[in-house]
This record gives sequence, C-alpha cells and structure tokens, in this order.
Amino acid sequence: MIVEQEVSKNIFMAAVGKEIFRLRKKRGLTGKQLAEKLNVSQQQISRYERGVCNINVDTLFVILHELDCSLSNFFSSVYLNINDTEKDVSTHYINLFLPPAPYYKGENALSAKMSNLVG
Repeated sequence: MIVEQEVSKNIFMAAVGKEIFRLRKKRGLTGKQLAEKLNVSQQQISRYERGVCNINVDTLFVILHELDCSLSNFFSSVYLNINDTEKDVSTHYINLFLPPAPYYKGENALSAKMSNLVG
C-alpha cells in the first residue's frame, strides 16, 4: 500500500510539473522570467516542472495566478495527463478532480464525469 501511494505521488508530481511547464511555454515565459515573478531561482522552477520537488499550496496559487490559469482548469488538465498514461491511477482518484457521483444523474456516473471533464 505504501509503495502504491509513493507511485501515485510521483505520478501526480510529474503531471503537475508537466502542466506548469506547458502553461509557462504557452504564455511565452522562460523559466527565469517565471522564477523572477515568484522570487525563486530558475532551478527551483525547473524542479517543479520536472516533478522532483513538491509545490506547496501557496506557491501553486501564485504560479497559477502568474500563468493566468484557474485551479479547476489546471487540475482538469493534470487529470487528463494522468488519465492518458496511468488509467488505474486516474480512475482511483477521479473524485478528487470532479464532483462526487451523486452529482450526476443516470447509471453511468464515470462516463458522465469524463464527458464533463473533457467538455
């Protein structure tokens, strides 16, 4: 169980970093420019983007603000990245990213959640 949690943690950290990298590039910012906005080193931004360093909530909020991205859009993209590579993990954690199943009507709540997520 602990090994599975560590694997899941690493998958999440990598997906969060990948999404920060994607958003930074989309905004046309260099790692150095984002680092200056956050008052951290360029190396720290690189660590976040590679998923080798945990990001605390305060820092994530500031990053998302600087990248002009909402929490819901950010974590929807993170979820989709995980879903593309790690189906077991994404299915296990789907309720972290979307409202609980009773929110959706009908028998196939997972299908409804996925269609809601991807638009």
